[in-house]
Amino acid sequence: MTNTPPPPYAAPPPVPGQEPRPPRPTTVTAAAGILVGLAVLSLISVIVSMLTRDTVQRATDEYLEANNTTSGGSSTLQEVIGIVFGLLFAAAFVALALGVLRGSNVARIITWVVSGLALCCVGVGTAASLLVIAKYLPGGYLAYSYTLTAVELIGFIAVIVLLALPASNAYFRKPQAGF
Repeated sequence: MTNTPPPPYAAPPPVPGQEPRPPRPTTVTAAAGILVGLAVLSLISVIVSMLTRDTVQRATDEYLEANNTTSGGSSTLQEVIGIVFGLLFAAAFVALALGVLRGSNVARIITWVVSGLALCCVGVGTAASLLVIAKYLPGGYLAYSYTLTAVELIGFIAVIVLLALPASNAYFRKPQAGF
């Protein structure tokens, strides 16, 4: 008799005396897939940010000049911070996806918190900043930004809902000890 290894991402073997974890529902797999998709979007956003740096800087300068104001900070520093956070978010989304696939309730709760905060930041922050300088940006950049924002918002809402469904709840419950 051969000893075959378990399939990838299989639930861990049950502890003696405990019921085995139920099979992973599609809702959990879909939520993890969306988290990986959000990580990819974050990486794409970093790349586009680096490629459109001059365009956005020109639009910001035109806005500041038209409104007789001056910039309060270094745009290079802001870009570097944006790139670093974009890369950190991409890594965090992948880590959360792996935790969710493994059935970690802590990963599920952190995913809810991060997704909820991202809904506020992505929805309000991006829309507000783009509306301020919208007439100074090229149409293609605005279309990209609004599309990315909409896709991210839908993704975060979907992750929250998928991880809150009853099938997902059953998967994340700790197995009960058998008597």
